[in-house]
Amino acid sequence: MRRDQVLVIVPPNSNTVIDGHLLTVTRPEEHSDWSDFLCLGALSLTSALQDNPQLTPLYIDGTVIDLDEVLTYITEHAGRILAVCLGMLTANFEAGVLIARHTKDTDPHITTIAGNDHFSCLWRECMAAAPCLDYGFVGNEVIGPFTRLIAALRTGAAINPGAFPGLVYRGADGTHLTPPGTEPVFTGFDYSLADGAFQHTPRYTGHFQQRIAPRLQELLGRKVSAGVPVEIGRGCVKFAGNDACSFCSIHPGKLWRNHLNADQAWHVMEAAVLAGYDYLYLTADELPLTFAKLLTAMNADQPAWWTALPDTDRPVLVGYGRADGIADPRRTALLTRLGVRQIMIGMDAGAPLSLAAMNKPVGGRRRDILAEAERLFEMNATAITVARDHGLLIRAGFVVGHIGMTQALLEENLQRILALISEGGARGVFSAVDVEVLSPQPGARDYTYLTDPAAAQAAASRLGLSIAGEPVLTAIAERWRGQAVVPPENAMRDYATALMPEVSFDDLAEARTRIRAHAKACGVVIGE
Repeated sequence: MRRDQVLVIVPPNSNTVIDGHLLTVTRPEEHSDWSDFLCLGALSLTSALQDNPQLTPLYIDGTVIDLDEVLTYITEHAGRILAVCLGMLTANFEAGVLIARHTKDTDPHITTIAGNDHFSCLWRECMAAAPCLDYGFVGNEVIGPFTRLIAALRTGAAINPGAFPGLVYRGADGTHLTPPGTEPVFTGFDYSLADGAFQHTPRYTGHFQQRIAPRLQELLGRKVSAGVPVEIGRGCVKFAGNDACSFCSIHPGKLWRNHLNADQAWHVMEAAVLAGYDYLYLTADELPLTFAKLLTAMNADQPAWWTALPDTDRPVLVGYGRADGIADPRRTALLTRLGVRQIMIGMDAGAPLSLAAMNKPVGGRRRDILAEAERLFEMNATAITVARDHGLLIRAGFVVGHIGMTQALLEENLQRILALISEGGARGVFSAVDVEVLSPQPGARDYTYLTDPAAAQAAASRLGLSIAGEPVLTAIAERWRGQAVVPPENAMRDYATALMPEVSFDDLAEARTRIRAHAKACGVVIGE
């Protein structure tokens, strides 16, 4: 029997399938929109493999397909499976390893391949902790090397690791990484592949119509039936100076910004519309600031298929932005001219000092981060007004906790966040609110603070903030350094102990609960 099947799997969150995980603030039922959309990264790999007639690529999303069904599929089709490929995030790494281990136990001839953010940040640790992983890929620009590796495996060709940029491989002297390369943003999506091994689309659509569609009907008077992520670019204005926010775990690699041209962007959007989607979720970070030239070009050259549609028949577009981008009426007007009706803004904190501690402001080398943070806080309120004036909904995100947080700062944040929600709710601007306790993800500065006492002390000193003493910092750093498994709540609790000793984890959880309750009282939903 020939091996032609390549399974591209999104593992489920580990705490949904593995007993013993803390679930104080990471309960799945409190994250209600996690299964409304297909995974664009997994679909891009599956779509790219389809060009090889010797392969049968299969998309599997473990967030909507039961894990037992996934494992049973591997068992029953093992003789035809060439490779099992796993997208590993911090929240699903253990579940991904469980799937890889099951694969190898079932048939050791199946090749297992890992990738995505968590693996990219901790590839050495992941390979050491999981002997069931054969290969991995680091970074975002890996579709070309990935498809070539799968083709070589299919024909039985010798694997020359240096020929595959971004490849992580095992050698006689340990695990190695071929330096990553660059490639264009992928555009060749085949949405029908979502229903190969399992019928994913009805599940996504069912969740979408139960949760998001009624909210859009209520707020915008628009009927939408199905949503999908659409990638016209990736990157962030903060990546240009290697200056990401403290909690951001995205590593852009060699390209801080990578995007399509205007014609390509419109083509990708048209393909999604022709596939039956009328709610397009633009994945690009910080649209108004990072991709202003692309948006301007798209606005100047709107295609005939788009302009022929009445406004009420055009798909609803949603995207990401910063408060300082949305506070600029010209940038917001550009978004709305292109059909963007909802923007997701990480307002993140209520106090300027907290915004500075999260490294939220955009600035250069000669910067007064506290002054910039004060301006950014003011822009949070301005963005609400500008959005209202332009008919733009805001989905607001807030983070509770940061390095050096004190009880006084926590209370200041709480009161200012509640005031912002009151204002956004009263003006009918906030479509939803997301609020989470800070989770130090590998790859982020906050995880570096958790594992490197010297870095933590330097960061706290720059802002005049206090953290725990050297013995506590060192003990916690040793606990996490070199670990591949990072259960989010355990890391949250240790972060609070080491980096905000005046505030307990329970204080943070209670603040989150109060914010969520206030949003509901203001008529703002959580997480839709």
